[in-house]
Amino acid sequence: MNRIRELRKYNKMTQKELAKQLQIADSTLSYWEMEKFEPGNKSLQKLSNLFKVPIDYILGGDLSEWEQSDTNGLNSIQIAFRRSEFEGLTQSEVDKLAEYAEFIKAQRKKRKSGD
Repeated sequence: MNRIRELRKYNKMTQKELAKQLQIADSTLSYWEMEKFEPGNKSLQKLSNLFKVPIDYILGGDLSEWEQSDTNGLNSIQIAFRRSEFEGLTQSEVDKLAEYAEFIKAQRKKRKSGD
């Protein structure tokens, strides 16, 4: 499962616009989104740079494993809230959700350590 379509839609891009930015044919992008073909390393790097997410996320990886911030200063939880199902939230709302998610993670960690 890849997230190319999800990232494209979140960024309000058409297939034609994204294909042009990646310098590929529209049909190639369509095949990637339908998972008939997979993008090569260079294309994955372009997608990663364009959408400011790790390649692993594009390929369906788990956000909880990421510690690094992206170039916009978003942490992995904030990146998760950029997904299409959260479209329409303000940046302030995303930040509040991210803070709450961090709080929950800290509480779980506390319980595991027995504090």
